[in-house]
Amino acid sequence: MNTKISQRVMRVLAVCALTLAVAGWVPAATAGEKRGGTLTIVRPTDPVSLDSNLETTGPGAWVYYNITEPLLVLDEQGKLTPRLATSWQQLSPTKVRFKLRPHVKFHDGTPFNAAAVKFTIDRAFNEKPGARWASLAGPFAGAEVVDDLTVDILTKEPYGPTLRSLAMAYMGIVSPTAVKKHAENYGRNPVGTGPFTFVEWRTNTSITIERNNDYWGDKARVDRVVFKVVPEEGARMIALRTGEADMVLIPSPAELPNIKREGKFNVYEVVGGRIIFVGFNLAKPIVDDPLVRQAMFHAVDINGILENIYEGSAVRPRSYLAPTVFGFKDMQFDKLYPYDKAKAKALFAKAGWAPGPDGILQKGGQKMTLSWLASRGRYLKDGEMAEAVQAELKEVGVDARLQFLEWGAVFSQMRSANLDHHMYTFGWITTNNDADYTMYSSFLCKSVPPAGWNRARYCNKRVDELIEKARSSVDQAAREKMYGEVQTIMAKDPVWIPVANTKEVAVTQRYVRGFSIHPVEYNLDLTTVWMDK
Repeated sequence: MNTKISQRVMRVLAVCALTLAVAGWVPAATAGEKRGGTLTIVRPTDPVSLDSNLETTGPGAWVYYNITEPLLVLDEQGKLTPRLATSWQQLSPTKVRFKLRPHVKFHDGTPFNAAAVKFTIDRAFNEKPGARWASLAGPFAGAEVVDDLTVDILTKEPYGPTLRSLAMAYMGIVSPTAVKKHAENYGRNPVGTGPFTFVEWRTNTSITIERNNDYWGDKARVDRVVFKVVPEEGARMIALRTGEADMVLIPSPAELPNIKREGKFNVYEVVGGRIIFVGFNLAKPIVDDPLVRQAMFHAVDINGILENIYEGSAVRPRSYLAPTVFGFKDMQFDKLYPYDKAKAKALFAKAGWAPGPDGILQKGGQKMTLSWLASRGRYLKDGEMAEAVQAELKEVGVDARLQFLEWGAVFSQMRSANLDHHMYTFGWITTNNDADYTMYSSFLCKSVPPAGWNRARYCNKRVDELIEKARSSVDQAAREKMYGEVQTIMAKDPVWIPVANTKEVAVTQRYVRGFSIHPVEYNLDLTTVWMDK
């Protein structure tokens, strides 16, 4: 990669110094709010770990987001806000200097300082095995302590999304003392600086956290939070109705219309960052033909699937990125690929495929029989969605054979060097809210698994050039324009059929106040929640 920076950019850096944020973060108090009590939250599954280096899914992040804190966070509008840092300054294209909040302590009483930041960064990026998400976060090189309350974070090359990556839930600063003390058991004994401290984890039953009374900012309103595991959708909703639960995460989509009509509960929803899609493996014959992929896109009634399966819990995707993500551009799938089975059949014919005696398309004696790897239960309605798409494709002569496997097996195949399926179901969230997170990992030619997440085996020289340039630029307007061009190119050469842009949805009792939902599903901030009872 060419890392030379123009003299103009360097002058801008030198003159402006890019001081990007100042002041402190303190959640605003609400007049008349009550403090105390236990907030009980039900959600489908237990975490793998409460060590963010090991846990990259919602069930764990919802807990540790309240225990550990990053240097900065993304607010609900996607703006960067200070947390453990009070300000930051881009010193060069590969170095950002952070001023740290003074007088902050970890839950174990040890001081939060620049050494702890360096420890956390090095642990994620420079130690073995490192963080599971490190390759997605970007080319971080490490950190340098300037003084107790000043730290420089370095990248190996100019990296435009540096700040957004540092704001991810995964990037909470951990206590070096606690990590060394608990070693491989740290994931069951997390220690941060956050508004809640860890109390107890009863595997597959519950996790309890309680208010940190020594917190540097405004204290949490509730005394404690209990996260309970309730796998079945219906059982979670029953727990809400009986009062056993104060909040439901991942509520039943089928029940949401009634819940809203009844007016007995609070429903919080926002269009989130996850796209659930049917992907193609371009390394496999048949689906390596863009005409075939375009035809299949036309054959799927996405609006019908959203209405009948997702029932209001998702919206139609407008891109491979969610609208909340920096770099998003409307790819206009609804105009390019409207539901049109006649158009689908015409495109198949143009590609040389004709219906056989059994209705299945064939070409040169070969049937259009496709292998499709899928999961059930990993993503919202993923199994039901896949079956609906399968039925739609069958109507136009595509024999797509679904193979449902346990999520761990699906994940392993997705990460393998050789994916022996024509199609796959997956869900992807741009965790740092920057297009690079998805574009670089999923569409760059060199990012084929296991090096990255280019499951489609997509390779386009111009797309590669744009993604690389956008990643290395510190000019955010230029980056946005380049990502727009990538999406324009890929819209005409689809490698995914994006079916659902999921909403982040939570339902609470009416007495639960002060809660707001974040479009990034991992960011569950419970600091301001209180109960009016």
